[in-house]
Amino acid sequence: MFVSETSPVPDNAGAVDFCVVGSGPAGMTLALKLAQSGQRVALVEAGVLEYEDWSQDHYKGRVIGDSYHDLDGARLRMFGGSSNHWAGHCIPLEREDFLPRSGNPNTGWPISIDDVDPFLAEACDILEIPNEFEEAAYTDTIRKTRFQWSPPVLFGEKYHAEISQSANLTAYLGSALVGLEREGQRITTANFRRHSGGDFDIQAQTFVICTGGIENSRLLLWINAQNNDALIPNHNLIGRHWTEHPHTQLGEVLFDDVPDDFFHNDEATFSLTRARQDQAGIFNAALQVEAYSYSRTKKLVADIACVAPALGSRLFEAMGKKLICGARLHGQWEQAPVDENRVTLSADSRDAFGIPRSELFWQRSDADRNTIVETVRIFANELAETGKGRVRLADWITDDLPIPETEMMAVWHHMGGTRMSDDPTNGITDKDLRVHGLENLYLGGSSVYPTGGYANPTLMIVQLSLRLAARLTRA
Repeated sequence: MFVSETSPVPDNAGAVDFCVVGSGPAGMTLALKLAQSGQRVALVEAGVLEYEDWSQDHYKGRVIGDSYHDLDGARLRMFGGSSNHWAGHCIPLEREDFLPRSGNPNTGWPISIDDVDPFLAEACDILEIPNEFEEAAYTDTIRKTRFQWSPPVLFGEKYHAEISQSANLTAYLGSALVGLEREGQRITTANFRRHSGGDFDIQAQTFVICTGGIENSRLLLWINAQNNDALIPNHNLIGRHWTEHPHTQLGEVLFDDVPDDFFHNDEATFSLTRARQDQAGIFNAALQVEAYSYSRTKKLVADIACVAPALGSRLFEAMGKKLICGARLHGQWEQAPVDENRVTLSADSRDAFGIPRSELFWQRSDADRNTIVETVRIFANELAETGKGRVRLADWITDDLPIPETEMMAVWHHMGGTRMSDDPTNGITDKDLRVHGLENLYLGGSSVYPTGGYANPTLMIVQLSLRLAARLTRA
């Protein structure tokens, strides 16, 4: 059932099996699975059913470093969380994404793909996508992969009816987490403050915070400060190693001898093999191509003919036989996790509940630029050498210039900040997402990612929540 932001809190709210904070893909998936297994669950959301300015105001913050989205525009504080504005692009992390990078101690997951693969099919069902992700060799060093598109699923809409009718799950709206109480190494009580006024508490056997890739860090920093920094042993790690997926335009490409099934939803994706990445000393990157129309392809061939008449003549002949296809080329890539990129608390700005606002320190490094530049250069050379196509690179790549700010962006993929690690000195949670040093506090969502590959995070977020639900119900 639902308890709206203005309804009285039921007398029986005080004791449940699980208290899940946040109703985005991580929290919603986890709460539903726990309730379906017969557990008593409180799902607490700081926002309400619809977007409200007063709610979104809590997400305002400051960005220090490179140009980035406004923090209150990059996520949503409402029922269903940021699923209410995602585009639906889905692909799993690759097996190699879980492995450490040589010479980089901040990389490597404490779990492998074998730990999350058993939950892939169910996650695909939840996101309403086929469990079909092509991975095939395109050349010796290039792989062709395939994203799937969710409708996209809006979690608040999809599960509203089920929650309304659930006997085991109660969803509290307009109620923000403001504190945690503990006895020894166990959390006993979560403190909530309502937008409409008044506080209430929930006691539970287990607590899980799933409030997003910025808010998880912000709340842990605040709650830990309220506990004299004694709640989490290595509290200086909270918020650190925050990453995004940089994204930019890279140029245009002409593919020779394109089969009918080459594109999926008018796009195709390529990446380098892990061996070639390691050889080049770079991270993972997706080169995504979007098919041009016939007229746009013809113009691209004409441009090539101006500088290479013989090649242009051959391409025009192939066009007549519909053997080539032009495409726009852009990249989305993995950012190296560094200590300096982090979420902190503002020293001079607080939200309506008195919690310091987020400050995001985010800057792209030379290694980040090198990853995408080397990836696309290897891709271009490989296509030319194998006769599979030609790439016209953007001027900033050929002239070895910085990525233009007007063409550089990130894509609202908030990862890291409360990374998982078997070593408490290098992470906030263990491999089961339990906060180090505490017996019954867990975290969900992409804030636990040590690294992010090039994959959009939602699919893995759901997989991790399903895995956590299975672990908690077994316990």
